[in-house]
Amino acid sequence: MKSTFHEVELGKAVVQNATEAGTEQLIVTLNPDRKFPVQLQIRQNTNGSSEASAPIAIDQHGLQRLFQWLRDEDALS
Repeated sequence: MKSTFHEVELGKAVVQNATEAGTEQLIVTLNPDRKFPVQLQIRQNTNGSSEASAPIAIDQHGLQRLFQWLRDEDALS
């Protein structure tokens, strides 16, 4: 599986994994001037069809909880 990362526009980035069946993407959008500064969306392109999750908006408190969870899982040091 090959992973790539690229910025598609200012404040928006895509992490993509290529699989045998297609691609998986994590789309991250930063909106620092809004109540929910980070938005995440997952998109899968498999066998010629495309599916996307509803966007997940994260506020400051949610970001703090996300980082704490990542520390608890030893994903961050």
